[in-house]
Amino acid sequence: MKLKCLSFVLPVLCVLTGIALGAVTGKITGVITDAQTKEPIVGVSVQIVGTTMGAQTNEDGRYTILNVPVGTYALKISAVGYAPVEIEKVEVSADLASYQSHAMTSQVTNLNEVIKVTAERPLVIKDKTTSLNIVRQDEILAMPTRGIDQVVGLQNSVVTMHRNVGQVIRGSRESAGATATELNLRGGRPSEVAFYVDGFSQQDPLSGISTAQINNNAIKEISMQAGAFSAEYGNVSSGIVNVTTASGTDKYKGNIDLVTDNLVGRKHSFDQNYYSADFGGPIPGLKGAHFFLSGERDWLGDRDPRYGVKDVLPSGSRRLPNNYSGSWSYQGKIDYSFTPNVKLALSGTGSDIKWSEYNHNYLFDIQHTPWYHDQNIGLNAKLTHTLSAKTYYNLSASYFKTYRLRGDGRWRDNIWGYARIGGNPTFDNTSLFFAADNPATPTVYETLMVAGQERVFIVSIPDSSDESANYDDYYKRKSSYIGFNGDITHQFAESHTIKTGVEFQRHTLRYYRHLFPYRVYQDTAGGGFTDVDRYGYDVYGNQADPSGYKNSTKHPINFAWYVQDRLDWTGLIVNAGVRFDYFDYKSLRLRNPENPLDPDSSIQYPSRAKPGSNPQVLDQSDLEASKKFTRLSPRVGFAFPVSDKTQMHFNYGKFFQRPDLIRLYTGFDFFEYKVRNAGYFYPIGNPNLEPEKTTQYEIGMTHQLGDFTSLDVTAYYKDVTGLVQVVNQSANPNSFSTYQNTDYGTIKGIETGISMRRNHNVEFNLKYTLSWANGTGSYANTEQNVAWTAGHIPKQTSALDFDQRHDLIANIDYALGKKQGPKLGDVYLLENFRLNIVARASSGTPYSPAVIYDEVTLAAVSPVPAAPRNSEYGPWTHEIDFKAERSINIGKYQITPYIWVKNLLNTKNAYVVYESTGRPDNTGWLDTPPGQDFAAANSAPGLGGYTGTQLYHIKQDNPLNFGIPRMILFGVRASF
Repeated sequence: MKLKCLSFVLPVLCVLTGIALGAVTGKITGVITDAQTKEPIVGVSVQIVGTTMGAQTNEDGRYTILNVPVGTYALKISAVGYAPVEIEKVEVSADLASYQSHAMTSQVTNLNEVIKVTAERPLVIKDKTTSLNIVRQDEILAMPTRGIDQVVGLQNSVVTMHRNVGQVIRGSRESAGATATELNLRGGRPSEVAFYVDGFSQQDPLSGISTAQINNNAIKEISMQAGAFSAEYGNVSSGIVNVTTASGTDKYKGNIDLVTDNLVGRKHSFDQNYYSADFGGPIPGLKGAHFFLSGERDWLGDRDPRYGVKDVLPSGSRRLPNNYSGSWSYQGKIDYSFTPNVKLALSGTGSDIKWSEYNHNYLFDIQHTPWYHDQNIGLNAKLTHTLSAKTYYNLSASYFKTYRLRGDGRWRDNIWGYARIGGNPTFDNTSLFFAADNPATPTVYETLMVAGQERVFIVSIPDSSDESANYDDYYKRKSSYIGFNGDITHQFAESHTIKTGVEFQRHTLRYYRHLFPYRVYQDTAGGGFTDVDRYGYDVYGNQADPSGYKNSTKHPINFAWYVQDRLDWTGLIVNAGVRFDYFDYKSLRLRNPENPLDPDSSIQYPSRAKPGSNPQVLDQSDLEASKKFTRLSPRVGFAFPVSDKTQMHFNYGKFFQRPDLIRLYTGFDFFEYKVRNAGYFYPIGNPNLEPEKTTQYEIGMTHQLGDFTSLDVTAYYKDVTGLVQVVNQSANPNSFSTYQNTDYGTIKGIETGISMRRNHNVEFNLKYTLSWANGTGSYANTEQNVAWTAGHIPKQTSALDFDQRHDLIANIDYALGKKQGPKLGDVYLLENFRLNIVARASSGTPYSPAVIYDEVTLAAVSPVPAAPRNSEYGPWTHEIDFKAERSINIGKYQITPYIWVKNLLNTKNAYVVYESTGRPDNTGWLDTPPGQDFAAANSAPGLGGYTGTQLYHIKQDNPLNFGIPRMILFGVRASF
């Protein structure tokens, strides 16, 4: 029967299409022996309590339970003639084995007595073949963090950038998300980290960035792999983050969590508020079915507080103005067992975030700072069929959609409100800040009514009196994918497990960017919508599916097949695999980039134009189908359990990642306009981009020191080639900027960690990373100035923007259990008390020294280098955070009030420094002759009533150059 099932399932998997899935299961394995004879016991029943999952031992006393969901379980071990045993608190993590061996004693007295044993969290993970960090739910709730990013940011080799330098949009910089930080793992770019929630990808395929949110109480485990991850993971270069969320159980359970900093008074508050709830349990009337629901509402008056704001900004407030965010996030899961061997899991995640980004250039024009709207939704289904104790397969389907709008803080999605007849005002007379509005001088502006192209003039209306500078860059994108996945796992012997699977994704991509929306007062023929790059939208920004080849919606696909083999031998564990990837961008490309409008001609020989062609129009004959790419990536990892206290591992792998899809496409009518008219800098998408390649080597060792402590040391080396960078393309009639696979880099480092499991109420972790990240470019737009001026792209490597030499993180957790701590009468004052402290010290990131110049002006400047690129480093940063809580049990309820303090010592950390001085608050320019001339010429009060010198000090004291101040939040969590 099993062979018949396999003969059916394997062909199905060979043709099935699917999405990239992250692992959400592990296994439990071990050996059961006789306590007296030490001999293995055959036929022992090992069952996971509360489930139908289990196994029996073979002639060697070994058992294996496959496909166990991430979580904490109890194992019941029973055999005729032996006392039954129950092992509690058995933890299972994604992609790992939980080794649970036991020596059974003969039963001679009480037949009903069960021996209970508590499993200890291992200090040495025997089967680890790559760098791995695991953070479980109890740790997540105790730590002074909130959200996936903050937990991941505390792991080895993760650099958290606070500069908003994502450069996601072509030709400009864009914040990664409302958290205002980016994660760079082992010297990789932000989009090189893949995030999975319950096994399903959460990446925006256009940007490569994830903005998904999951509330802390709904997270069961976060695991991060930074080394050579197995072949089932594709289209990622630097690391994998697997998030496993909670599921419903046979009992109804729930949590309510409320957090705010408003209890300390407005003077010390940043108006940060988090409200979350979750609830799960059995579905009434449907045996074997469970549900889990969670949701969170956040309101952050200042979403990213910065040090010293009240001393810098004219308002005197501690909060950054117009720097708020409001979000809703939700997550749900239903699982149903049709039979003990057939299970269906349905899940969904979503979030809606509206947020404003404080921009120091708009200090006196604050209503027009950039405004964002992010939306995410994911729907997933997974069917698991267990054919036998050694064979099971999964079939999965998923849909994921993400949307982002970025625009002016006042006009947002109303593109007609951006209109300015006399042009968009730029900066004030000092060239330091964007022009402010004068409410006493009503102005005239024009709104174009699309229907009938009718123009309406509005004169001297108070609400229309706005001559300040709009954020003149209207942009939105929408991307989605649908996919299917199939995989099958078979254990040929207790020591040999093989897994193979296929994946498929089909994307739908839409993009719209109006680079000069102030011109929309003109009709279409007058040029109001000529500077629009779009596909999947009409010229006015309405979602559409334009016919023809120029602005059509994009539908790239990718397919993959992989096989992964795991060998578990005494003294050696091998994870070996190979992955095949197929990428089809489903687009058209230029036949001749040197003469795009007339490809049969050339720059040198323009007279060779094809008869009948129009050299001013991008005809379909000027284009051809884009390339299709295939890549094969072998990977292998070894674990050597040298002894029960020492383990070594080594791995090697090749990884390929498709470039962010935003780099591949451009509306062809915009390209035609751009290459004919030249003008401003704007990179053109290139569907010829090849997958980026990473080759990585890693070696590590873990050794147990005594009964409670372990030492882990890992060294790694990465060679990265074919990274995307913007370049200048010489062309006729005008050159243009586009992307090519020109960047490369080398990254190396040593990670060390000391872990002490709980002893005398104290648990301790210390992590230190020493690393070097060098390359030719940090982001895809690093060389935009070179591309604009048609210069030569540098070939020599230098430190990358996120090169951080030293990073030291300490986490101390002190916990008292029931009836522990100081006692007053019969009352234990601090029972169930917990204190968690995180301390971090990090060296600065690099900058490029320059001869003193006016670094804060909005006018065009040309810095003169004083030293090689990124040859100097900013100052060290230090921060201590803590969370203290005490749980109080009231019947079936547990109430846990807590205090959460960020930057306990109120340390002033500088994350950005000026190139001229290496300082975060002084460019040095005012002390130069040009600076003194500026002060003299602007000595009279101007913008806001300030002199030029005062305005300059306000500008260079940019609060965004610094980290957070001390923040005090109070919370209460109710569990039932």
